[in-house]
Amino acid sequence: MRPRRERIFVLLLLLLAAVSGFILIRAMEWKRDRLAPAPPGPTSIPVPEAKRSLRIFYLSPDEENLQEELREVKAGGTVHEEAMQALSELLKGPQSNLLSPLPPGTKVRHFFLDREGTAYVDFGPELRKNHPGGSKAEILSIYSIVDTLAYNFEQIRRVQILIEGAEVDTLSGHLDLRKPLEPRLDFGESS
Repeated sequence: MRPRRERIFVLLLLLLAAVSGFILIRAMEWKRDRLAPAPPGPTSIPVPEAKRSLRIFYLSPDEENLQEELREVKAGGTVHEEAMQALSELLKGPQSNLLSPLPPGTKVRHFFLDREGTAYVDFGPELRKNHPGGSKAEILSIYSIVDTLAYNFEQIRRVQILIEGAEVDTLSGHLDLRKPLEPRLDFGESS
């Protein structure tokens, strides 16, 4: 009888070991599945970047007035960021038969907008040094800047032109730049 009890005991031990092994394997699989990264979901479709149309004022082909050219730029920035984009587009020059109103090499050093709506645009010395001169050229150069900013940004009511951080009397002797200028869209015609 003893051998029979031993056999039953051994069978029970084997059965207990098998059940324990089964439970252990299942627990490990469950833990692995729980810690595994989630399978990738459907790929997300990139959202197109928001764009904004700006009207940039350039010289007409006959150099008699300003004409607007539309440019698409990234939207959603601050007024400062978007105004700098507008100035950058103005400095790049036109993409059509219009002409650049600003001399080659002109750079914007800084831009600032105060609470009263005056934009201060600080240019490098190239604006003055490389300007061709003449009253019409000076007026159209300055108002391409003023009108581009004031037309596109309702927060900008006036523009003060600075050269190397300082106020200047004039660009080339014809237009008083000691005070901020208000837009004069009468220099332009829509293209």
